[in-house]
Amino acid sequence: MMLKNELQLKLKANLNLLLRNQVEILLHPVQELEQLLKEEKESNPFIEEVCVCGRGYELFEERKSPEPIVKAHPLETLQRNVRAELEGIDIEIANELISQTDERGFFKGDISKIARKYGVDESYVEDIREFIMKLEPLGICSKNLLEFVKLQVEELYPDEPELLSAFEEALAGKPLPKEAKLKLSHVRLSPIEEDVSVPRVGKVDAVIELDDGELVGYVYEELIEIKPNRYYMEVLPKVKGEAREFLKEYMERYENFKKILSIRKENLKGILNEIITVQEAFLKGEGNLKSLLVKDVAQKLDISESTVSRLISSKYVKTPQGTYPFKFFFVRETVGGVSQEELMREIKEVISKEDRRKPLSDDDIARILKGKGYDVARRTVAKYREVLGIPSSRERRER
Repeated sequence: MMLKNELQLKLKANLNLLLRNQVEILLHPVQELEQLLKEEKESNPFIEEVCVCGRGYELFEERKSPEPIVKAHPLETLQRNVRAELEGIDIEIANELISQTDERGFFKGDISKIARKYGVDESYVEDIREFIMKLEPLGICSKNLLEFVKLQVEELYPDEPELLSAFEEALAGKPLPKEAKLKLSHVRLSPIEEDVSVPRVGKVDAVIELDDGELVGYVYEELIEIKPNRYYMEVLPKVKGEAREFLKEYMERYENFKKILSIRKENLKGILNEIITVQEAFLKGEGNLKSLLVKDVAQKLDISESTVSRLISSKYVKTPQGTYPFKFFFVRETVGGVSQEELMREIKEVISKEDRRKPLSDDDIARILKGKGYDVARRTVAKYREVLGIPSSRERRER
């Protein structure tokens, strides 16, 4: 009886903490994970100690601001992606749509007026608007908050459409269920946030180092050790009835928590290793980023795309080239299977070596790139040349 009363006094207020959804543990960046580990230790009698140990602990401390290559305004980034993905009148319509967004990135224009202006059906304009929404940065040109949240829910929680219904009810003034509230706390409320700079971080979630010319990666979870409470481990088989069920529930939560952390560690390490493999040249300071897609990493690790998206969300990695969000290393591929950045670098290099008296046409550049193994069309070369702000061959010719 004394054991049961002691446990009830210690634990009755904390059971909900231990019932947090597994997905949420995947989402936490390292600083929030540290707090969660502390709360778990205080709440679960089967956890004696949570030890963050190892000689590499100081590697994960970040005292400087992250160092992105370029931090353009979200609309600049979007317009660059639009020029890369669309052509002709579609680009004009896309730019018209973007120009009619407010300071938060929501579309405030009139689809019918845009359709009349360009002599196309409203459905044609609407298709372009929906296409723009799915480009990076995600969600710009959403018509309202609900549409923007729907887009994020589909990406973060593809198997939980009921979250959107809960959000709609909340907009109508009804209280959000606790679990839905926790999950929806991870969605943004506007496509363009006031602070578009990369936030400061105190600790990073992963580290990539150069060791004798080789890239080596570590994730923070490799330093975590959860030590069990031997007393309760020994007591559990000896007690019966209600006290046994009470202890058994916390024992299962302890084991489940360890299992979730193990899954998080293995998958984050797998993602980090894929980043090292694909982005080796960039990480060594010898080249630019290459094409890396969430779906490719998901297939390689045999996990869902949504799991990869959750794992890389709001997490940072310290590299020899600076500290970046995990998402920074995931670069959209072109039709030819290379990143936009890589292809633009190649085009710029080819043009820089041309004879100014006989500048290369877009067809010439496409042929040279094909000789280098890049399967690109003249039209693609023209798109990226324009993105780079490089004039046509006629305008580049020296008189």
